[in-house]
Amino acid sequence: MALLARALVKSPALLVLDEPCQGLDAGNRDRVLQAIEGIGSRPNASMIYVTHRADELPQSITHVLRLNEGRVVSQT
Repeated sequence: MALLARALVKSPALLVLDEPCQGLDAGNRDRVLQAIEGIGSRPNASMIYVTHRADELPQSITHVLRLNEGRVVSQT
């Protein structure tokens, strides 16, 4: 949460999150995802969210690019 707060201090135009929940237990994972969802639901919020787990994509994500071995396999 501290790293997320630090990233938001200067109100960036684009927030890049690379595996933000890696290594977290279930409770802390839920807290981080809830915070990210709040950020993503703001007007004019732009974020790139990188993960290997489809179950942790925030609902505010509107476009998904799936890769397999570096190649695009789908995009929505």
